Amino acid sequence: MTAKSIRRRFYILTGAHTLAASIIWGVNTLFLLDSGLDIVQVFLVNTVFTAAMTLFEIPTGAVADTKGRRVSLVWSSVMLFVGTLGYLSAGTWGGGFAAFSAASILLGLGFTFFSGAAEAWAVDELIFLGEKGDEASLFAKAATTSSITMLAGTVTGGLLGSLDYRIPYLLRAVLFLLMLGLALFAMPERGWKPDGKVLSPMDRVKRVLNDTVRFGFRVKSLRVLMGISFLLGIFLMWGFYALQPYITELAGKPGAAWLSGLVTALITFSQILGQLLVGRQNKHGGGAKKLVSAKLSGAMLIVTIGALITGLVGLGFLRAFFGALLAPVLAMLGLMLLMGGLGYAGPFLRDALHSRIPSEKRATIVSLDSLVSSGGAIIGQPTLGVVAGRFGIPFGYLAGVVLFLLTQPILAIFRKSEKTDILASAEQSVS
Repeated sequence: MTAKSIRRRFYILTGAHTLAASIIWGVNTLFLLDSGLDIVQVFLVNTVFTAAMTLFEIPTGAVADTKGRRVSLVWSSVMLFVGTLGYLSAGTWGGGFAAFSAASILLGLGFTFFSGAAEAWAVDELIFLGEKGDEASLFAKAATTSSITMLAGTVTGGLLGSLDYRIPYLLRAVLFLLMLGLALFAMPERGWKPDGKVLSPMDRVKRVLNDTVRFGFRVKSLRVLMGISFLLGIFLMWGFYALQPYITELAGKPGAAWLSGLVTALITFSQILGQLLVGRQNKHGGGAKKLVSAKLSGAMLIVTIGALITGLVGLGFLRAFFGALLAPVLAMLGLMLLMGGLGYAGPFLRDALHSRIPSEKRATIVSLDSLVSSGGAIIGQPTLGVVAGRFGIPFGYLAGVVLFLLTQPILAIFRKSEKTDILASAEQSVS
């Protein structure tokens, strides 16, 4: 099997996963409300899901490192299939908040079995085939695939949900079955090797915790990168859910589904453009021995400007000045800058993370990074929700400006370690 086929299968895997995940996003809240939950219970169910992801990130990453990436992906598909059917059953035959929460825990477990394992599989297989050093392009193309399938999944799920809210869930279950077949029969595992040690469950837990501290928190460059993930995690989930009511309200058309769909399509398109720019730069040698931190710093400045524009146009006096026509247009431009910058920064963040992780600990540390990001989301959603509820949604985006600015001193710290790495690599090649 060639490196090209490994890349292609990785793109199919990530695209199929995102398609299955996103196909219910447009109808999930409506489905929960239609099933008898009130709006408070809906957000509580979502919180249970986020908390489950946070709790299971490290243990499931350890499964990928100790039992194999393919085993982890198989379990992911099984758990997501069962969890989706549980969600559907709770809405069809009842069960209320408790049943939806139980299904959400299974779904959180399933998603954490996937996070880390898929990336680790692709990187290790490419290293096994002698392909190393172009991970940014790999992650950029995978992210672009995910963005495209997310857009397709959201639109398709919305159309099917207009017929019956349950149809997207049935289709999602079928897609996770297809992913199970892909994991079982189309994923060779030659780059990962087990360590051969037989440990008791308690010793295994101790080892995972030790690896987490040793390779995650004690390695300065990794700790710095996870600091960025934490800051982004605080804002991103809130920012995504807030933008639809924000834009429709600015336009004087609160709750307009067509405008909400247009907003989602435009920010997804801008994210894809940012990801494509990464691949184009690498194709022309832009990624060779250049400081990733410099590219990330520039991208985060664009993100900051985007959040600033988005927040400012919603303030009372500026909103009145620009009016119901221009204010939402400017807010959309700000959001496109924000998401385009994040689309560009994402692959470089993944590349920097993977380049500093030993292969045998790759899934565990990638899962740790996801845990840190989820921890930020658990803090950010209620905190920014309170800010938006008390002062208005624009102030939530302006709070994002502060968070994005805080990434600059963190990247300055990372730049020092990166220069040391490049210098050490140059000295090794000379010797």
